Amino acid sequence: MKKFIRWSIGWLSIHCLAIGFSFAQQSSNKGTISGSLQSDFQYYQADSVINATISPGADRMASNHYLNLFYRKGSFTAGVRYEAYLPPLIGYPLNFKGQGIVNRFVSYQKDGLEVTAGHFYEQFGNGAILRAQENRPVGIDNAIDGISLKYRFDDLAQVKALTGKQRDGFTMGEGTIRAVDGEVYLNKLLFPLSNTNITVGGSFVSNYEPYTGTLDYVDPQSDAFAGRLSIGNGVLNMDAEYVYKKPTPMLSNNYINHDGSAVFLDLGYANNGLGINIQARRIENMDYRSNREAELNSLMINFIPVNTKQHTYRLLTLYPYATQVFGEVGIQADLVYTFKRGSALGGKYGTTLSFNFAVANSIDQQVTNTQQGYTSDFWKIGNRKYFQDFNVEFSKKWSRSLKTNFTYVYLEYDKDQIEGTSGFGVVKSHTVVADILIKPRHSTSVRLELQHLATRQDFGSWAMALVEVGFGNFLFFASDEINYNGLQKGIPIHYYNGGLAFAKGANRFSLSYGRQRAGLICVGGVCRLVPANSGFTLTVASSF
Repeated sequence: MKKFIRWSIGWLSIHCLAIGFSFAQQSSNKGTISGSLQSDFQYYQADSVINATISPGADRMASNHYLNLFYRKGSFTAGVRYEAYLPPLIGYPLNFKGQGIVNRFVSYQKDGLEVTAGHFYEQFGNGAILRAQENRPVGIDNAIDGISLKYRFDDLAQVKALTGKQRDGFTMGEGTIRAVDGEVYLNKLLFPLSNTNITVGGSFVSNYEPYTGTLDYVDPQSDAFAGRLSIGNGVLNMDAEYVYKKPTPMLSNNYINHDGSAVFLDLGYANNGLGINIQARRIENMDYRSNREAELNSLMINFIPVNTKQHTYRLLTLYPYATQVFGEVGIQADLVYTFKRGSALGGKYGTTLSFNFAVANSIDQQVTNTQQGYTSDFWKIGNRKYFQDFNVEFSKKWSRSLKTNFTYVYLEYDKDQIEGTSGFGVVKSHTVVADILIKPRHSTSVRLELQHLATRQDFGSWAMALVEVGFGNFLFFASDEINYNGLQKGIPIHYYNGGLAFAKGANRFSLSYGRQRAGLICVGGVCRLVPANSGFTLTVASSF
């Protein structure tokens, strides 16, 4: 009861604070105040069917809270974020435990100059050399606390410089990051009348962390360099980037004294309803952190997204790919064609057909007993296939009130490599999805999803059905995932979930009850492992 009272008081305090600032916004004429609030609650219960357990004496209720407040006047902006984890939702990093102001900053912009002091987020190029970001679903917030300077030379060039330490839950990392990035828009300088955009950019990132260990080859300073080129005219586009990282021995790479590199190439064509995109890359030893002892998703300086399609349908999230930063060669190709309206296949409202293929393999690595750890032939692809995805989507709007999307996906998923398990091997699966949306009236909608995943590996085949009914400001939903070969052999396991959501203006509330299967939750190739759980979930979100 005491825990529940403390939890209730904390929740009410956060909401009262938000209401108070909202009132201040309405009554003040000296600048504007805005913000947002999100509160996620979960109440857990034991469920022996899915192996969801609760330790004796453990707190059955968990909650994450985020309150952002911003003040703006002219060229001046200031903000704070209050966070509370009472305790954190299951599966979140253990360093996200407690409450307090974890993000505060002041910023000023004038005549092309932007100066920020405090916490800030930043990305150089595609993020492979530096990306400070907030990614709540996977428990990442590696904001930099320091100084950021940016200057834009009209439309000709831009320069960025920053220094600071990274956030690690409610503490700060040991390393100090110093970084510079620049871009020059060559077409503006050399060909001002051309329709082709040409951008050349480069980055330098350095992290200094004192070292008192016994390895004589560990340098307290780790540096990385990057260069990039972008050329495009809206029809044909090309982006390329190369990153080189000096040897950075750390816990995650077993303290080997080996350099790292990453090469990215992106080619695209879009015209007359046809879109083609090809992405290729090679990654080697590119785990880069501001603390050499950091693990999992903590204190990452850079971010390398996956080079595969990001599926959102539920059964396809059973086997999401996670970027293999220590060694990966991959390619992805997309082809999308939209048939013109009025044509035989386009019909009255248009039809879209898309194909996607992606594959990721190991790099060539020959293990040695030296401090370098291994040798590698840059141009040679390894023998192990980590992931392969081939999918087809057919999307068509049949009338004003009926729209469908049909999907087929074939996956090969090396579970041992991606999830760090042993003995599971490669999972091969075929998945089909039917997504049907009916909107008989403007404020009413019915959406039906039918999914089936067939495999002989892992836990076997799955089926799922989802129905959503929207009426005015309300949305009612119910779903059931059925595992053919459940934890109890031969007995199907149902992972049911149902609830309602209400949205009006800037406020949204949702309440659900059901089971959550164990597995990875991934966003953009970064994942966190969530154990099986069962119970109630409440989400409150608002902006003002």
